[in-house]
Amino acid sequence: MELRERIITEAFQMFMKFGIRSVTMDQISGHMGISKRTLYEIFREKNELLREGLVYFTNVRRAEAKQIIESSGNVIEAIYILTRNGEEMRKQINPMFFEDIRKYFPDIHHNLTNEGRKREYGFTLQLLKRGVGEGLFIEDLELDMVNTFIHQMMDIVMKEEVFPKDRYTNSDIFENIMMPYLSGISTEKGKKQIQKYFEKEIK
Repeated sequence: MELRERIITEAFQMFMKFGIRSVTMDQISGHMGISKRTLYEIFREKNELLREGLVYFTNVRRAEAKQIIESSGNVIEAIYILTRNGEEMRKQINPMFFEDIRKYFPDIHHNLTNEGRKREYGFTLQLLKRGVGEGLFIEDLELDMVNTFIHQMMDIVMKEEVFPKDRYTNSDIFENIMMPYLSGISTEKGKKQIQKYFEKEIK
């Protein structure tokens, strides 16, 4: 791994662990064992490093999701694996990471919530269509409407001020919010697959 890529990945891990505002360029260079001069020769400022980190991280996550979907036996299995991965990721990210982006990096936040949303909408719409094709989701659903609702629901679920980690576990959220809706749009065949993959989550 070349130095530029290593800086991006390690700095972004620090941002997610401690929050963006609390991590300085000095701390990044010290953590990596490189001089500040070397760091600033590659990245002029922390904002630039954050932007590139977000692009890199998003591409990695998208590639992982694509591989999971392609290797899964059906869409319910894919959703199960993606959900579990998302839960693990949520545990690892400091809530201040997202709060810092919202408060102090409005241009980056705008891109995340608009351009990123467009890409994710297409991704989840493909999952819904595949689920209908596999006979797991109800055939006559208005998929665009379902897709929009799922994203609105996820936006709420991810807000720390609405569902703080010290009060609600991921299992609480999944059992009381996500699972009832997923079951509601599923056929009997789909519900059997949900029981197969998610029964440990809903006990």
